[in-house]
Amino acid sequence: MSSQNRSRRIILGAALLAIPLVATSLAGCTAGGASGGGAAGGSSTAGSTTVVVGFKHEFNTMDPLRADYAQTNMVDNIVYEPLIKFDAAQDNKMVGALASDFAVADDAKSISFTLRDGVAFHDGTPLTAKDVQYSFDRYIRLGQGVASLLQGYDSTTVVDDSHVVINLKAPNAFFINGLANVYIMEADLVSKNAGADDAQGWLQAHEAGTGPFEGTGTSSADGTTVKRFDKYWGFDDKRPTQMVFRRIDESATNRDELKAGNIDVSFGLSAVDAAALKGQSDVSVKFVPTSGQTQLWFNTSTGPTADPKIREGLKLAFDYSGGFQKILDSNGAISSGILSPAFTCRPDAKPSAQDKAKAKELLSGLGATSLDLRYQSVDSTQTQIATLFQSNLKDLGVTVNLVPIAFPDYLKTLADPATIPGLTLINDYILTPDPGAGLDKLYNSANIGGTNKGAYSNPKVDDLLTKARTVADAGDRCDLYKQVQTIVGDDSVQANLFQVAFPVGYRSDLKGIDFSWSATPISFFTLRVG
Repeated sequence: MSSQNRSRRIILGAALLAIPLVATSLAGCTAGGASGGGAAGGSSTAGSTTVVVGFKHEFNTMDPLRADYAQTNMVDNIVYEPLIKFDAAQDNKMVGALASDFAVADDAKSISFTLRDGVAFHDGTPLTAKDVQYSFDRYIRLGQGVASLLQGYDSTTVVDDSHVVINLKAPNAFFINGLANVYIMEADLVSKNAGADDAQGWLQAHEAGTGPFEGTGTSSADGTTVKRFDKYWGFDDKRPTQMVFRRIDESATNRDELKAGNIDVSFGLSAVDAAALKGQSDVSVKFVPTSGQTQLWFNTSTGPTADPKIREGLKLAFDYSGGFQKILDSNGAISSGILSPAFTCRPDAKPSAQDKAKAKELLSGLGATSLDLRYQSVDSTQTQIATLFQSNLKDLGVTVNLVPIAFPDYLKTLADPATIPGLTLINDYILTPDPGAGLDKLYNSANIGGTNKGAYSNPKVDDLLTKARTVADAGDRCDLYKQVQTIVGDDSVQANLFQVAFPVGYRSDLKGIDFSWSATPISFFTLRVG
């Protein structure tokens, strides 16, 4: 980092003290200290290193219940840990995290775990099986967020302090995949602060995890600050000593703050602003391919979009090629199915394409009816895509009103098919290489009122997903998944626009800015300085 940028960082540190986001100075920004990782439970010998992350949208809570919300998960992914995770170095093989060993029963109705030795929560309390039981039971009690990953959960049996068994109500071969995003909490600490809302209020600004970083109690809607936990069982002194998550909704501001050295990583860039950073000294830009897609979701149960012909017409009206070239600057890909190209289990399909003549014919049934499109207006890329869609339909004589909605408010609409928007533009992600749990969440009619974004119901899809739960062989499950994808595509449940290739700008000496299945678009678990 140049001396000019370093001086800018020091000035910014003083300014940030005035807002709830940061309670400490950001002056120590240069990488330094010893090289090489430390032993488990070791102490830091590295110099002070702070990494500031610019992100978009409101930061609501540190509660791992809401790790289904990207802004929460980007922090929880380094503050908490799951029992298992996917290892990119091993072709995304499932490996132990807090569990050193695990096994799925032959009947796929239970999973046994052996907990890793020497793991402690941030207050020094050792991890035990009781914490696993408490965490799972709390998620089920509250019935929100990551509880959707635990569908079919029955109970947790504590064998002893180091051994635990997760019991399921029925066979479910893809249940274990969802556990990579279900974090384990310290039972005694959360219980002590439970209050009347099962600690949801307390966990907005506090945490109870085992991860490589610990909270500082500085959380607000504009972000949070975490510091390195130097007694972490997998300690590595190349991790930053502190990470500051700072909300910056405007892409141009993200770009300029990164150029000035005031932030070190930006998740808030448009494709155009990311391209403008290329060639900038001390800054690298990467378009990280993800498991997500930009999609237009339709309410398939009520309103005009309950008609499959209307849904198909809306799909065919969109100018995919124009949006890809002019808005995304040709980064990523035009979608070719309901799953991102990050998945290997996809049926053959052509890229989505506009057909204005057929769209006009199919949409003639709307008459003078106007449509509302919900989208996140703080995201400049979404705004441009929504505006393009509005223009495309105007050319066909259809009026679309653009209505902003905050993502937490959108999630609330899913509770009742009658409140689900007719049209919603979102980036949607499935966070496991095996797409079964994600397909089940999105398209199983049992999940209407929860994670089924379109209130979609098709008995054939339900039957295929039910069968997939009982199939142990991944290849055989993939055949069933492909059938689900074909039926859902034919039913026009959503318009699949683009694969999300997430533009990330970052300080050039940072390492580990790569796609991760555990967080979107990257996990800071792999971030290293120097």
